[in-house]
Amino acid sequence: MRFKYIFLGVLVLILAAGVAAADDYESVGDYTFDIPDGYQVADKDDVSVGMELDENHTVLVYQLDSDRDISLFKTMLETAGCQFSDEQDLKVGNFNVSQSTYKLEEAQGYFYICSDGGKHIVVADGMPASEELPAADDNPTYEVVSSLE
Repeated sequence: MRFKYIFLGVLVLILAAGVAAADDYESVGDYTFDIPDGYQVADKDDVSVGMELDENHTVLVYQLDSDRDISLFKTMLETAGCQFSDEQDLKVGNFNVSQSTYKLEEAQGYFYICSDGGKHIVVADGMPASEELPAADDNPTYEVVSSLE
């Protein structure tokens, strides 16, 4: 009889851990990714997820369908005054990734375009320009990019 209660207790703990783990990732289209430490989902639809640490620190994930969409997206940002710099190409998991930093008015951050030969995922973060930008591989946006599946 005692074994039955121990077994039920362990089962409840396993189920609780499964529910907690389900909150650690999010999806956009057919792609999943980890939510950065401390961030909460603030906005979500079929093609985008917005996450916030606080009102000054955000991570945005978008799914774009084509190279043309990427070009239009970057052109729109540049027209709004966004300046891209430090561009480099990386291979992260199954994705070819174009990484750059950006500045837009009083904000700055990282901007990644990830492609696996299908659709494209754009991942960007934002923080005040007055803060020091973290190392490229030690920021919440890279955490999302490196967990993309």
